[in-house]
Amino acid sequence: MAEGRPASGRRQWVLVLAILLAGLNMRPMVTSMPAVLDDLRAALSLSPSVAGLLIAVPTFSFGIFSVAVPSLLRFMSAQRLVAAGLLILAAGIGLRGVMGSFGLFAGILIASAGISIMMVLVPAIAKQAFPQRIGPIMSLYTMIFCLGAGLGAGLSAPIARLPYSDWRWSLAFWLLPALLGAFCWHRAPATPLTAPAGGADAGFTRALWRDPLAWQVTLFMGLQSSLGHSAIGWMPAILIDRGMHPVEAGAALSAALMVQLLSTFAVPWMAARGRNQRLPATLSVVLFAVGLTGMIYAPPASAWLWILLAGLGMGGTFSLGLSLVVLRTRTPLQATALSGMAQGVGYTIAAAGPFLVGVLYEHSHGWDSTAIFLLAICALVWLMGMGAGRARYVLDAKA
Repeated sequence: MAEGRPASGRRQWVLVLAILLAGLNMRPMVTSMPAVLDDLRAALSLSPSVAGLLIAVPTFSFGIFSVAVPSLLRFMSAQRLVAAGLLILAAGIGLRGVMGSFGLFAGILIASAGISIMMVLVPAIAKQAFPQRIGPIMSLYTMIFCLGAGLGAGLSAPIARLPYSDWRWSLAFWLLPALLGAFCWHRAPATPLTAPAGGADAGFTRALWRDPLAWQVTLFMGLQSSLGHSAIGWMPAILIDRGMHPVEAGAALSAALMVQLLSTFAVPWMAARGRNQRLPATLSVVLFAVGLTGMIYAPPASAWLWILLAGLGMGGTFSLGLSLVVLRTRTPLQATALSGMAQGVGYTIAAAGPFLVGVLYEHSHGWDSTAIFLLAICALVWLMGMGAGRARYVLDAKA
């Protein structure tokens, strides 16, 4: 398949299915843990601080591992790397339930490495194989991404309570879709992405780190991820403090994740068809800011309205971040390089968000400081979106 040429026929549909299965497997490893966290803590005698570290480890690991992914293309094709990433994910998920606390943390690190491979390469593969349909493909990809997150949050607790089951079986269940995805990627058509080995692409990769637009995309990705992970990690606690029953608070988190399906489909479609991406950036940030403010300050009777608005905003900023990686680059290889930078640096930044929210809550014993902190991040996300949303390509000014 020549670079930039679409896949065709039956093989095209196999690749579409493979891309969607990769998206489905991106988040259940992360969102399945909060649903059984109490059982897990009791079984392994984990302190609250150690349990909180479990939430931060995957996000920080994404940042560390993502930077190295483009160089792996020197040793393996993109298709085989994604298949290997899914197998690594399955191995890490399986390890989480054995060998006690060591197995739990080791499994999370291994699974995070597998997810990092997919996060960097799958958008670039989509740009390579479907250059004329990147908007609809990214809409479907991010929609399935959020569906997987919602399923992980919503199904893990019921699975743990099935006869002869417990938290270990609940966490291990999510290796099944990872194995299915690996099989599909093994059957998918090859995608000729290669690692930068010299010439223009190698120069592009080095110069990317000095390009203002690339940093705007990267900071948009990191800051919106910080908002999303802070909301996912602390939304139930906010709602419980405001009088919601813990079971309903867990259902609210699942609903916020599932409603993202709407905005993750709509925003990439708007982004690909608009003259620039400033309007979807503004709408997404406003929805999240209004939803967050309502959850903390509005009457509890209206909580579900604000939960759904915040979910729509999270889905919009997340899907726009992924879309900007492919819209601000000219070639699939450049998209791979920008994806590695944006997700490597971005997820390292994002890991600080949930931790700082916990520190603010611990010292203030309320949510006012958290609201100010997250609304300030919203303002920064909007500013980065205004820059990254311009109809330009990275390094064009230096070309």
